[in-house]
Amino acid sequence: MGRKIIYVFLVLASLGGYVMFDGAVLLAAACFLVLLAAVLLTSLQLQKRQCRMTAADGKNTAEQGERAEASFQIFNQSILPVTRASVQFQFSDSRVPSETEKRTTNVEIKGKSKLQLSCKVSSEHSGVRTVRVKRIVLYDFLQIFSCRLPVPEPVELYILPPVRQLDLVIKVQPGDGSAEEEDDTRKGEDPSVTYQIREYQPGDSMRGIHWKLSARTDRWMVREYGTTVSRVRMLLRLEYRPSEMDAAQRDGYCAAAASLIGTFCRSGTECDVVWEEGEGERRFAVTSEEDLCEIFMALVKSDGPGPGRKEKRDSQRFYGYEKELCLDGERRLWEGTRCVVEFPESVSDSKKWKTLRIEL
Repeated sequence: MGRKIIYVFLVLASLGGYVMFDGAVLLAAACFLVLLAAVLLTSLQLQKRQCRMTAADGKNTAEQGERAEASFQIFNQSILPVTRASVQFQFSDSRVPSETEKRTTNVEIKGKSKLQLSCKVSSEHSGVRTVRVKRIVLYDFLQIFSCRLPVPEPVELYILPPVRQLDLVIKVQPGDGSAEEEDDTRKGEDPSVTYQIREYQPGDSMRGIHWKLSARTDRWMVREYGTTVSRVRMLLRLEYRPSEMDAAQRDGYCAAAASLIGTFCRSGTECDVVWEEGEGERRFAVTSEEDLCEIFMALVKSDGPGPGRKEKRDSQRFYGYEKELCLDGERRLWEGTRCVVEFPESVSDSKKWKTLRIEL
């Protein structure tokens, strides 16, 4: 704005001097300044039509404590370079949307090129960070006049909790309804399941010799047994109320829930996860590791149950599960009335996390 005022003042001063002193030089200067302004404004409008800014495609998730950044691209399809473009970013947290941070960066863009801008985002706590472009201002070559470009859509970054591998032991009771499956990927003691067939080695038991195959190959062949595993279908209910927790408590709870879900998934245990959301509930089936990212993103974005909502449990909703677990707001895992384990409050307390053992 200051440069515009000075420029207009010079034009008026030149015209005033010409009127008062009848100076041809002052008139020529005034005409030159007016013509220069027209050229600058015309070139600026041409650049505005040829420039645009978009959100760059990329990873929109990061683990808590890792580097997290949002990327944007500015395209300049004009042959004229942009000597200065001012971009103002606004950062906000979904938990406290009223608290925002603004940053401004100035860049130069060559003609017929694109420029990528990366904005580092805080990953100290899990949750959703939103990066918005508040304004993009292009300046002419002399940086006297300016114009604004349309802003791109905001970018949401999901800061996911760390996933700890837990020591999990599931005791299957006879007649509990769990399904048994053959597992030929691990050694075991079940003679009905074959793990592998190999040549005899000194020390092998004669009971394991495959007599028919040994007779055909003229070599001693040994059959190693596999095992039978029981598939237990579980329901994990999360009593997650982020509005009643501070940032550290939310981090601890999300880390406990994520570690439980990840451990169930990697152990091959069928698990459904459910928590209250608004006036309804969110439910996810954990079938593979590809499902984990979607579940964790929904969890860190969740606002929990609506205000004043009372908890209602319908036993019919949980029919068909062999085990029903509940992770309460104090990070305690319950199986019925039995407290299975209590998770550490701090995510960084590695010693306590390593000693956790879950027996179901």
